[in-house]
Amino acid sequence: MKLNKHIIALIFILVIAAFLRLYSLGSVPPSASLDEASIGWNAYSILQTGKDEYGKTFPILLRAYDDYRPALYVYTVIPFVKFLGLNALAVRLPAAILSILTVLAIYFLIKEAFSKQNIVNNKYLALVCTFLLAISPWHIYMSRLGHEVNLAFSAFIFALVFFLKRNVYLSAIFLIISFASYQSEKIFIPIILFTVFIIYRKEFSKLKKKIFIASLFSLIILAPFMKETFSQSGLIRFSATNVFKANKSLYIDQSLLLEKAVQDKDLIGQLIYNRRLLSSQIFTAGYLSHFDPVWLFTNLTQDKHKIPNIGLLYLWTLPFILIGLYNFTRHGFDKKIKKLIFVWFLTAPIPASIATQSPHALRSLIFLPVWLIFSALGILYAYTYFKTKGTRFKKSFIVISIIILFFSLSHLYKQYFYVFPKTQSDSFQYALSGAIPYAVNIGKDNKKIIFDNNANLSQSYMLFLFYTKYDPKLYLSQGGTVSGGYEAIHRIGKYEFRPIDMEREESGNLYVVNYPPRLIFKDTIVQVKVLKDVYNLNKEKTIEVLTK
Repeated sequence: MKLNKHIIALIFILVIAAFLRLYSLGSVPPSASLDEASIGWNAYSILQTGKDEYGKTFPILLRAYDDYRPALYVYTVIPFVKFLGLNALAVRLPAAILSILTVLAIYFLIKEAFSKQNIVNNKYLALVCTFLLAISPWHIYMSRLGHEVNLAFSAFIFALVFFLKRNVYLSAIFLIISFASYQSEKIFIPIILFTVFIIYRKEFSKLKKKIFIASLFSLIILAPFMKETFSQSGLIRFSATNVFKANKSLYIDQSLLLEKAVQDKDLIGQLIYNRRLLSSQIFTAGYLSHFDPVWLFTNLTQDKHKIPNIGLLYLWTLPFILIGLYNFTRHGFDKKIKKLIFVWFLTAPIPASIATQSPHALRSLIFLPVWLIFSALGILYAYTYFKTKGTRFKKSFIVISIIILFFSLSHLYKQYFYVFPKTQSDSFQYALSGAIPYAVNIGKDNKKIIFDNNANLSQSYMLFLFYTKYDPKLYLSQGGTVSGGYEAIHRIGKYEFRPIDMEREESGNLYVVNYPPRLIFKDTIVQVKVLKDVYNLNKEKTIEVLTK
């Protein structure tokens, strides 16, 4: 009977997880992001031609916007584009399904990881942790994006599950998938692997043959991925997002101070203004920012990759995290699991810390499960404590918990499904989803249709390809994409994507421009006819369609 109740509870949690990840998936977020448009159209192109927008046959790295990101998620999208068509739902659905499966995988991971201790009931701990992931604002936001981070995250969790079950081959396969899916995992996974080999070296000595075969297989499969990753093109993204390169001005200032310290024979100054010390300071600041309670538990300034007015973690979980962390440190949990979780906890922010825009919720998603483990432990310890105080205290704890959960989920539902689309439609370039079909439809008789390519119309060529479902064969025959750099000029038949200067533009063309316009003409009156004003969901005018 207990087993049946346990299974029913797990099914109920999975239903909640599925609802929060699948409900209105095609329309919330409100439109395809630049990344989703790129993934979707390139999946469509590979499906039709076997080539991406640049004419590269079955690419390992997706050059998208000259960003060179792993292309593995693109291939998971292909069958969905085949059956659902080219739209936001097709791009997001693989991520949402993987995320629901990850909620289930977390259950088995926690149950297995805490099976060798008598301090807490591992099944209840697994259920609580699974429920926390199911309702996690951090995971819900990410899982509804058609992004490769979801594939990498899911594959890593499955790899751990199979490792703890001593299925070396399946664990290796999922580690390969995770490693090849997302750039951050190329830093995180080697550290975790090294840790696992140290902690479980005795167990590995009994599995030498399997580990050798799995390692050899992994190296063979990953060889082309590694070759592409460390190629000149593959390193472009790291170069662009490298936090040390981004702070070049700091290094210049530091070198001037160091030079002066050398001239003055100032030994302390020579030590303080050392280049390596500055690098350490930059990394440390980025690393510690991922532990900032304000960043983790609040969203006061509409941070990127967060649900409006909600932190990555619920504020009410903070006391439980502290209780769980304290007891996990103090009590006699399995030492190997303890070490693994703490290394995971301390390693997870590293990839995001060596890149710009720290703290970064997307790049540090792998951080989430450890916070949930500590939260779940804290909840169980608190429940046990109140239970020992008597039935009255236990019931009070349960009732208060239900009330908090009800208001938290109600708030999350409102903020994500109603507030989020309106307040953040501009970041998804929602207006282009209306402007592009309109311009294409009414511009049939115009000589050219010209789109601006900056600000609200950044990378408008890709969103044009996506929303018009432009024929990949025709596009490649016209030359395909030459450069994906920001504000690069693109020409696709009669369509052009470039800076627009209305003073110099020809009449007879249709123009899709930013509002307010980029240029203000003081001396020349440019006669234009505005055909349509296009708005974001917050009623803010963003784009104008006009003729001269």
